[in-house]
Amino acid sequence: MKRAEVIAKLKAVEPQLWAHGVGALYLFGSHARDEAREGSDVDVFVDPAFEDFYNLNHFVGAHEAPERACGHRVNYGTRKGPVKFYRSAIESEAIRIF
Repeated sequence: MKRAEVIAKLKAVEPQLWAHGVGALYLFGSHARDEAREGSDVDVFVDPAFEDFYNLNHFVGAHEAPERACGHRVNYGTRKGPVKFYRSAIESEAIRIF
């Protein structure tokens, strides 16, 4: 799947993600670089819109929407999730979806 297609699919679930407390969504990794191969995971991270985001309903609900939209496994986390060693590299290639 090409980068533009992934971005369109992620944008389509923006209302669902907002409802689950996602304030911003970013794409990174092979799809962001438009280098994805067949079976490549979609890598995203989010910025929560509010502190209560870390409850099961919001966090899990926000993870399921991109997977359903993309039809692929989505590696999902928050901006604070990656180890500090990798965070700057991830953020430097990230594309803000919303």
